[in-house]
Amino acid sequence: MSTPTLLGVAEPRGSYTARYLHYGDQPAALVPLLRRIWVNNFNRDTDAMSAGLLARDWSSLTVDPEPGRLDRDAPVPGLGRPAPSAAAAPRRGLLTETVDGFLEWLYLLHADLRVVEVYEATCHTRWLRHSLHHLHPEEELFVTEPDPRDGAVPEMTVCTACGAVDEVESHELPSMVGYGVDTCTSCRRCGSSVTTDPMFGAHVNREV
Repeated sequence: MSTPTLLGVAEPRGSYTARYLHYGDQPAALVPLLRRIWVNNFNRDTDAMSAGLLARDWSSLTVDPEPGRLDRDAPVPGLGRPAPSAAAAPRRGLLTETVDGFLEWLYLLHADLRVVEVYEATCHTRWLRHSLHHLHPEEELFVTEPDPRDGAVPEMTVCTACGAVDEVESHELPSMVGYGVDTCTSCRRCGSSVTTDPMFGAHVNREV
């Protein structure tokens, strides 16, 4: 089943450039795949990966794509299978614009920070920030881990700076830059935090 997704690059003032990905997925599945593509096929070069992703629309992403029997275009090594009717130019938009009703997710690379910012489409046809993920997983400040008492469901939020479990709080305020919101997610134990704003993106502060 398809999961219509946009995948692209964040730009100043809440704008973005993106390509359509027919078989997208939720962050738990797509972010690890993007990390593998970044490490295995682009040697951690975020600019090169961004250029590759923006070159065409996509049917699916995979580290080692194989040609399909009905594929019109050959797979792109290290990235995936192109969409059968790839658009000539990437889409350009604003996070404040109304979401196309056929889209579910938006993934934006911040090349300079090496992070992926994820938005989900709401029932009100708006983009809502869902999560923020470092391409280099060791740089992730807050991670979700299986509870060792019951590993069936990942339900613990762990601070990778001090190891505190489920001691995270989040705040969101209208941004001082005049549009969008500023956010702060912090650990109550050690004070480490991830802050974001629409102009400068994400900033990680480790206190330990």
